[in-house]
Amino acid sequence: MMLAEQEIVNVALETLREKLALSPNMVFLKDNNMLQKNDAIVQIMDVDFLCVVKNTVTTATIGNITGRLKTISVTESRPILLIAKYITPTVVTELAAVGISTLDCSGNCNIRYEKNGEIRFHWTNKGEKSVLLTDRKYPAFQEAGLKVIFYLLQAPSHASQPYRVIQQETGVSLGAIKNVLDVLVERDFMLVVGRKRVLKNKKALLNLWVENYNQILKPKLQLGKMRFRTDEHRIKWFAMELPVGMFWGGESAAYMLNAYLTPGFFDIYTDIPAAHLLKTGFVQQDENGEIRIYQKFWKWDTMNHIVPYVLIYADLMGSGNSRCMEMAERLLEHELQDYK
Repeated sequence: MMLAEQEIVNVALETLREKLALSPNMVFLKDNNMLQKNDAIVQIMDVDFLCVVKNTVTTATIGNITGRLKTISVTESRPILLIAKYITPTVVTELAAVGISTLDCSGNCNIRYEKNGEIRFHWTNKGEKSVLLTDRKYPAFQEAGLKVIFYLLQAPSHASQPYRVIQQETGVSLGAIKNVLDVLVERDFMLVVGRKRVLKNKKALLNLWVENYNQILKPKLQLGKMRFRTDEHRIKWFAMELPVGMFWGGESAAYMLNAYLTPGFFDIYTDIPAAHLLKTGFVQQDENGEIRIYQKFWKWDTMNHIVPYVLIYADLMGSGNSRCMEMAERLLEHELQDYK
């Protein structure tokens, strides 16, 4: 199991005290009554910080987290501090630019406090690797588990399907399926009533799936990149007819739903060799191209050459782009109302 939120806070604060030679009364956990919500109050140099606690924060997962931080900052008078097991240096810099302080268990931090236009303290440290913590496998959010949860998120009835049906639709072994469902019950994401299984806390489960999909599974699925042959081909991308077995994801799929978001990148998931896309005459190979090709990882059919809505949402949130995240919120309002 991943580190509990309170353990993450305790280790991060201890590391900060050690790095900066601070006494315990200068940096401490003031209130952990909110930790069930992944929040806490930490006092640093007599200043209360409202902390949002996460496991690992990377460029692939920051989109979902940033949305929550911005929502909190609108009504919160205290400064906000994001504490995590590990935060990449790039993310530390990105959040500092929008006024969010950060701290992780390796001592990476950018903690800044201003009052009346005057900087009272500002500590930075980036690039440290974790020496205190080791990752432990958590089956529900590793590769096989993510495929199972993705299937469950498609429809409420999927939770009660027999193991063999779930196996046929996901390609995951029966043993792994049982382990994943047991963990979901243990973590209060699933309730067993008689012979039926029912998903609970679906929004929280969706958010966890999105973060872990972008960090763990999606990078393994990438097959390569291409680009459009000409600017005209790129402008008229919508006219490109995908071969059978290929599906639009991310920004391009979102555009096909309501034309709100003009794509900057084009994600395509495929069940056939990626080279088939060259036959359209629209694209050519380019390792730096804007067309990203991924292996299709689900077994069921989808309509109109578009990936399932949950995957569109995950692609948009994982982009880190504010316009993509706006479109993701639109999906929650309409296509994914059950998760709002």
